[in-house]
Order: sequence, then C-alpha cells, then structure tokens
Amino acid sequence: MSLRSHFPVFSHHSDLVYLDSASTAQKPGVVIEGMKQHMEQEYANIHRGAYDLSEASEVLYHGSKEAVARLINARETAEISYSYNATSALNILASSLVHSGQLRKGDKVLLSRAEHHANIVPWLIAKETIGIEVEFIGLDADFGLDFRDFEAKLTPDVRVVSLTAASNVTGSVFDLVRARDLIRSKNPSSIFMIDGSQAVPHFRVDVQTLDIDYLVFTGHKLMSDTGLGIMYGKKSLLKSLVPSIGGGGAINWVHEDSFAPAGLPSRFEPGTPHIIGAGSLLRAIEFMESIGGYTEIEWIEKDLVHYTLEKWGEFKKQFPEIKLIGSEKEEGRIWVFSFATEIMHISDIADAFADQNICVRAGHHCAEPLMQNQGITGSIRMSLFLYNTREDIDRFFEVFTEILSIKN
Repeated sequence: MSLRSHFPVFSHHSDLVYLDSASTAQKPGVVIEGMKQHMEQEYANIHRGAYDLSEASEVLYHGSKEAVARLINARETAEISYSYNATSALNILASSLVHSGQLRKGDKVLLSRAEHHANIVPWLIAKETIGIEVEFIGLDADFGLDFRDFEAKLTPDVRVVSLTAASNVTGSVFDLVRARDLIRSKNPSSIFMIDGSQAVPHFRVDVQTLDIDYLVFTGHKLMSDTGLGIMYGKKSLLKSLVPSIGGGGAINWVHEDSFAPAGLPSRFEPGTPHIIGAGSLLRAIEFMESIGGYTEIEWIEKDLVHYTLEKWGEFKKQFPEIKLIGSEKEEGRIWVFSFATEIMHISDIADAFADQNICVRAGHHCAEPLMQNQGITGSIRMSLFLYNTREDIDRFFEVFTEILSIKN
C-alpha cells in the first residue's frame, strides 16, 4: 500500500510527481500537525524557564534527541548536538578542530571525489587559513570508493577522513565497513567522519558498529522542518573539542576577559535552538518507526530502484546519448538517479518537466569536482522517497521521452 496518503501535499496537488527528495523531503501529516500543536499549546523557550510551557518544550527538545540517539545507535543524548543544517555542522566540526589545535598546518584531510560542497568547502577554508592539505580519493567503475587509491593516500599525515555515506549525484553507497577497517588498521589516529545526509533517510547508519567518530546529517531530508542539522560525536572526542562558536546557552560563565564553555551537548548549541524543528524531527522519526522503520523503507526503495533501472534500460536504447551518472547495478545504491545529456540544456529539460508538474533538479548538485571528473557541467536528477510509486517513474520516463523527441 502506498504511503502517499500520509503526505498532505499530494492531496492539494493530486497530479504532482515529486522527484526531488535528495534536496528535501515532503512532510507527513503527523509532522505538520505536531508542529502546529506545539506552537498552539506548548511553545516557549527552553533551558531557562521553570513554568509549564518551558518545561513542555524542554521535554519535546530532549525527546527528539532521544529519538536521534535511537535512530543512529548513539550511546547517549550528550553525543547529539543540533545546528542549522548538515553544512553548518560540518563547518562547526572543521573550524573547531582547527580552534582546538587538533588540525594543524601540514595535516592532511582525505575526501572522496563524490563529496557535496558541504564536505569540501570547510576543509578548503582550513587550507586557506592554516595550511592543511586536502586530497581526494578516486572512484571505481561503479562510483564506489577506489580502495587501492584510498590506501595509497592514507598516509601517516592524514588527520581526518571525511566521507559521504551515499552520493547525492550517483546514488552510490560507500562501503563504510571496509573504509573503517582500512583506517583503523593503517592509520588509527585518523578521525573518521561521515556526512550521512543522503544515507540516514534511506538506511540505518549505526555509529557504534561503524566506529564513526563524527556523523552529520540534516533533518529536512528526513521529513522534519528545515533549519535543523544533527551533529553526532563520540563523547570522549566532543569533550576534547573546543567549540569555534559560542554565546548564550553554550557557556558556564562569562567575565570581561574570559569565559568557560558549557558541558555537552550545550557547548555546541549557542543561542535559542530550533525547538519546533527538533519537535518535527521527533515526529518524523516516530512516523518512520510507525510504518516499519528502515525495514519498510528499504523494501520500498529496493522495488523502486529495480523498476527505475528496468525503465532506464529501455529508455537508453532509444536515447543512447543520455548518460546515467551512477551504477546500473541495484546493489549498493540509493534511489538517486542523475542523467547527463548534450541534446538540450539541462535547465530547459527541467523547465519542461516542471510544465508537466514533475519536480526534478537540474545543475551540478553542489558536487562540481565530481562533475568535472566526469567531464560534464551538470545533470537532471530524479530522486525518490517512500511516498513515490512506480507510476511516478513511468511518468518521468514518459515525459523525458516526449521532451527529447520534440527536440530531435
């Protein structure tokens, strides 16, 4: 049975084909109603009030962190901090490593060539400011990590290995178990950091099993409100990390000439947090759990990936000049598919899809190094989620065929 009925946007737009979930996910009714209820009945600031509204907001905020800890198998909520989004969390981590003296001139940061700009630019800023080195691991034929290249570049001066768990362009899922084993055996002092923004909405990322030092992801791709990023860190590491940000709520005391940071996780959350967003994330995780959790999501995904690749096999026979940037194998990928072509400008293709009420994304998807490596300037990306159906996929390829046929 389709889960589409749980998402009010589709009742307001009955012919909508939403294929841009890699950018942001639609929200189920329970998330929308939960936010409304909180604002109507319980809203107040947290941490400072002894009155009922404040205490209710505090319970909601802490409850969302308990749900996140459950979702990723963190040991305790002290390991979970909230930020503006995953990009913000990565910037906080990179700058705090510099501020703490844990990342110094001459240290090397290893990234993959498939990284989102969010996991590239903060390290390039550190390169400009203190002189670290940034190096990129190549990809294999199926757009996974090239482990031969990985091992060669994992030299003793590598201080951080920061990888996406799944690409927002190719849909490829990196072998994090193999990456963990390589890092821990060859360079155990390296920090193992993961951008889980495209992974956590699709499959379980177990921070204990994978021995991840730091994990970031963003709430809105997981059906919560925008403006909420999640930053996990091992408690022992977070204690040693001096925050590069600060302000009210993130300190124990302030004098005219000094201050002391607060304990965990408050030291990484200056100012009033996104309380309503935290509550929306709690409701989103509860919704996931109510439909069967990752077991159900992965079952839906497996079917849609299979069907998309089946339709792609037929489509490429008619349009061999269209290139799929990603593996054509069902295993080891999520439901993100990017198509490159020189038949038409990708923005014109996206506009033509929009005219048919089909939502896709055109551009470099904040992954310019990957696009440059592939020799293209951008692509049309369709990305699916648990509310999509085989009919959505049929409609995508039907309209794509019409667009290209008119051009030809």
